[in-house]
Amino acid sequence: MAASEGRASSSILKKGGGGRRGKGDVVGSSAVVAAAESWEVECLLRAALALSTRVTDKIARVRSSAIVACGPLLSLLPPSSSSSSSSSSSIAGVVGDATRKRFLGDPATSGELAGAIGSLATTLLWLVRNDPSAANRASVVGILPPLASVSAVEEEEEDDDGTATAMMMRAVIERIGDVDVKVREAALDTLRSNVNDFAVELSEDDRVMIVRTGLTRRCPATYAKTVELLCTNWLKSTRFDPILLLERLNPVLNESACEEVARVLLRIASTIDCIESTVERGVELVREHFGGPEVRSLVQAVLKRRGIVVDRDGDDPGRDVRLSPSMALFLRVKCETSSSSDAVTDIIADVPTLCNLLNSHIDKLIEFNDGDGAYADMDDDEAAAYEDEQNFVCLQLIHMARSSELHSEEGSRRHFVSIMRRILARLATPDDLVEACVKAMASAHDRESQFLQTISEILVDVEDDDTFQSKDLDPRAIVIVRQMRIIAILSIVLESVSGNVTSHPILDTFFHHLHPAITSKNAVVREHGVICLSKFCLLSGEDKVIGEFRPLLLTIAGSVEERVEVRAQAALALCDLALIHERMQLVTTGGDPFKDMLLEMLGHVKPGIVIIAAEITAKLLLAGRLSDPTLIAWLVLIYFDSSLTKKDEDVDDGGAEEAAKKVGSPVRLQQLLSIFFPTYSMSSLDANDDMMASVGPLLSIVNQKLSGLKQLDAKAMAFPIVKMVEYICYNVDLADKKKSEEAKNDLPESKMCDDAIMDTDCEPTMGNSSGCVSVETSEPTNTNEEEGEVVIEASSILLASIDIAEFLSEESDTAPTFYVRALAKILASARIDVDAEDTALLRRLKSCLGEAEYANDDGPTVKSIKKLANLLADVDDDEASSDDDEEIGSPSGVKVEEGEASESSSIEKENPRRSVGSFNLIKSVDGERRMSSSSQRVSLADVNN
Repeated sequence: MAASEGRASSSILKKGGGGRRGKGDVVGSSAVVAAAESWEVECLLRAALALSTRVTDKIARVRSSAIVACGPLLSLLPPSSSSSSSSSSSIAGVVGDATRKRFLGDPATSGELAGAIGSLATTLLWLVRNDPSAANRASVVGILPPLASVSAVEEEEEDDDGTATAMMMRAVIERIGDVDVKVREAALDTLRSNVNDFAVELSEDDRVMIVRTGLTRRCPATYAKTVELLCTNWLKSTRFDPILLLERLNPVLNESACEEVARVLLRIASTIDCIESTVERGVELVREHFGGPEVRSLVQAVLKRRGIVVDRDGDDPGRDVRLSPSMALFLRVKCETSSSSDAVTDIIADVPTLCNLLNSHIDKLIEFNDGDGAYADMDDDEAAAYEDEQNFVCLQLIHMARSSELHSEEGSRRHFVSIMRRILARLATPDDLVEACVKAMASAHDRESQFLQTISEILVDVEDDDTFQSKDLDPRAIVIVRQMRIIAILSIVLESVSGNVTSHPILDTFFHHLHPAITSKNAVVREHGVICLSKFCLLSGEDKVIGEFRPLLLTIAGSVEERVEVRAQAALALCDLALIHERMQLVTTGGDPFKDMLLEMLGHVKPGIVIIAAEITAKLLLAGRLSDPTLIAWLVLIYFDSSLTKKDEDVDDGGAEEAAKKVGSPVRLQQLLSIFFPTYSMSSLDANDDMMASVGPLLSIVNQKLSGLKQLDAKAMAFPIVKMVEYICYNVDLADKKKSEEAKNDLPESKMCDDAIMDTDCEPTMGNSSGCVSVETSEPTNTNEEEGEVVIEASSILLASIDIAEFLSEESDTAPTFYVRALAKILASARIDVDAEDTALLRRLKSCLGEAEYANDDGPTVKSIKKLANLLADVDDDEASSDDDEEIGSPSGVKVEEGEASESSSIEKENPRRSVGSFNLIKSVDGERRMSSSSQRVSLADVNN
């Protein structure tokens, strides 16, 4: 029925206004259009209502047919002003403006129909994003009418139709990033066929989004369709002028997107008239749309001879002769992609010409920064735009010089180096050009030693430059400008050179220029000086780093009077050096000052210091440079500290991606720690033991955080201690499970079967008809063959309970009542398999519970402690002291010899979580021994606070 009604509506619409436009169909025409009959409007209304239910049908084919039938109805939606003024045909090719006026011109008779069509459009917008069928999403994209983008109708936000049409165009653009290639191709085809003037109907942000999303090498089909859109629609609408096309994309703000577009246009123009069959798919698609004359126009316009010096006697005397940003970008890309030296010569002419043009643009920037002349009358927006354009053109000229081989000649090279040296030594040169100039100078030198010598001479020139004067800066400020310029040059140089210059004597002279910045009174200069020092240390020898730079960085990072930013940079430098040099973390007689500094920074009141210290600690722990359960406890506390995450609650989805890349961001730290804990637990047995041992320090750290605060303030901090302990146990159990699975996979299957067959005590179990017992391997066990004992690894819940019980017995009098009750609830909810756990540890837990019950007088706390104590009532606590001659080191209470005691202690030292259990090995009938199965890991139960 839906399909038949869709065909009926289509025929009615064709009857009212055919596919071709007549004179009465012109937008704004004064021709009188007769109103539709009531039965016609009724038919369309019923069709819209029927289709609105079928487009959400559970069957994909039904939805597909209904979506196709909605096309003629959607074409009745009035376009926005921007698209209606520029479009000459409808996307559906079925309905004209006269037909739209005929059916929707009279609000009295067509109000219900307009509402039904609007509701149908809203449903289709939901389907284009959420329909599980890629073919249906592609169909929806194909039937949407020609509409303007969001920014094109910003002035019509009050108009409901304008907002709806803008949402439709936004939906089409979003589908370029769809997961299915058919939907992406359909969206690009829709934009190519129905957007007649992209500069008017699409905003700048939408154009850039289309380019960045479509021109991706991950999908060749999408890339080819985007190339087709660029050449057959966008470039054609600019009369094949690539410079005008790049201007529409704003190369100053979107350099990467414009660079990719320029490369595409140059490649298409170079290969479109080739007869080879190996051309890319995008070229073939462009050929299908263009005939011979259009192909020749494209090639001539794109490959037209252009240079950095604009010919004033050209075909258009009234044209602006300035080197525009779009022209500079296009010429730079053409210079990089051209394989002919003649083509590069046509662009640059020679090195002196390029240097003169660069000097002229830099002079304009310096004059602009002085604020004199014609630039004083500019408003803020015009001044910012002009400065960005001049900086952009200068950067393109410098990149052009690097990519060309004209400065390879000795005369050109010397001239270029002298110009670059003059620019860098000039304090008035904008800071945005320093990096490009240093890298261009590096490319002009054959050997790094010559490059370092030139940089050394430039640094001397910077210190001696007395030509820089500013009416807004005093002599002290000029000193700061000079120091910042030296740091900027050194930072780029240290990043550019290789590690082969470690022992070069010029590096010592670099440090003499850097030292005043590190000891400057200005905090910004000190911060950048420390950053530069960290790069300098990477090129220094290990002995020099440990003897000279390590104490200096430790002093800066550990100074409580220093600014947070400077301390953070010094700590990051120490972290990098510790990852490179193992001797950085050797403990001296006075302890490890770096670890002590990290502990102080982790407990700092300023979030910035805490975040940096946490990231450093995680890196060093994972690399094996540090090993301390207290550091892990601090990381767990920071991971669950909600006060740090509240700092970036207002970060949107786009900002979160950038924040994750920034060192010192809470978003980045959360992502890093979420990966760190499971990775660290699985890295080694010692790491997993340290993870388990962090429960005790964690309890004390939280208690220190809560002590000294009022009860209301302490509750407001809301440290979720239950979740923290559960998370630690979860990671420990996860590592044990992985270790058990690896051990099980490494064990030969035949040996497992033989051992099971030789055990006559095995009984059939569910799912094991052969009679072999399925032994749990989640608890690693070691068998001591000679002594006849089993080394059992304790469960995480048992060890956590012991730590909690010890805390309650020793520090409950200093902890807040609500905190003590929360810990007691953890004990009450702990499920421990008494029959499978080690007896010595159970006795220890029972003893700690008795002491905790004695130390607390709070009713709910004592009740919770007794609940776990009753579970351990059958544990014999007298065996440990029953014989005065027993060795203290025997954890099971069994008398052992001196050799046995030493071996047991060595085992316990190797893995603190393992203890020699009291389970005696059982002798089977055939004389073989088997060990008792160890307990499984039991997670903490949910605790109702």
